[in-house]
Amino acid sequence: MNNRDAQSLVDECDYDFDRIERVIDVLHSTNTAVPYLTKYAIIKACGTLEQAFKIIISDFSCSGQSAQVRKFIETSFKESSINPNLDNIHKSLKRFDDQWNETFKALLTNDNDNERIKASIASLNNARNQFAHGGNPTATFTDIKAYFDDAKKIILYLDQSVI
Repeated sequence: MNNRDAQSLVDECDYDFDRIERVIDVLHSTNTAVPYLTKYAIIKACGTLEQAFKIIISDFSCSGQSAQVRKFIETSFKESSINPNLDNIHKSLKRFDDQWNETFKALLTNDNDNERIKASIASLNNARNQFAHGGNPTATFTDIKAYFDDAKKIILYLDQSVI
């Protein structure tokens, strides 16, 4: 991956998920702590996807720019809250460069697992929204981990598109 900060976020999330998985193995899936660990994983995965996609776009866009342009990109985009669904990712890419979006779309379309990836991102965002709005998501930790594995492909495709 070209963007080291985005890669660091992904690595940190993977590390947290490995630790959670070990704790769940010890506690067993029926332990009352497991739903809390799963909810943490939902927020961590969604937050990692959001931050990585904003970092990839803004870091590239800020390179070589004046202090004023960098400040504008950071305050109006990088520091904003954007639900990391595919529609928002496409809109964000298009705001900066139509070709970035077309490249991203082509990479995702050409992935043999593109339908599963799209479903995973939607499911991850749905679980996050359920939890954020007082609900109780039904996704398991195993589900969230699989969704994040697909989210990592989205992050990789973004990294390959923003050039």
